[in-house]
Parts: sequence; C-alpha cells; structure tokens
Amino acid sequence: MTDLPGPVLVRVTRYACPHCSRSRSRKAATAAHIDRCWKNPATRACKTCEHFDPGGDACGCEPGCNWGSSGPDMPSCTAGLPLPADFTPVTNCPEWKQR
Repeated sequence: MTDLPGPVLVRVTRYACPHCSRSRSRKAATAAHIDRCWKNPATRACKTCEHFDPGGDACGCEPGCNWGSSGPDMPSCTAGLPLPADFTPVTNCPEWKQR
C-alpha cells in the first residue's frame, strides 16, 4: 500500500488593495500598488473621474467589443483630453474631478 497525500491546513496572509480586488503576499508590494492603483482617488486617474466615459457597445459588452452592430464605442474623456492609444488610464490629470 502506498501513502496518499492528505489535506494540509496552511494559513496564508494576503494584503489587499482597498480600492480594487488585487491582493499580494507582500505588504510592501501591496502598498506600492495602492500608490498607483487606477481606482484610488488619490492617483487622480480616469477610472475615478467624472469626465471619464468608459465607452461600450450596443451589445453591452466591455469597451472595444466588436460584436455589436454599431461598432465599438471607445473610452473617452468628456473634458476633451486625449486618452492613450492603448486606453490605459491617465494618472495625475489636471482636469480630474471626483466622481
């Protein structure tokens, strides 16, 4: 008869960002993430700004979806600022206003 692996109880500590769902095993790495998190209002990023329009599509999918008949409606800034071509949020924006 061979020994089979059995269940082992392991306690793991994770540190989570209070603004998004990301977590890490190292406290310092999580603190560094919080300082640049796009959903942290202190970073003044697009995702927390009242000027940010995430876009969408007629099908109700995520921004950039090509499934709908009207074509994708890309993210935009209603304050008129250009967004990067890869649609990464801008941080420390001078036109940022709390949503």
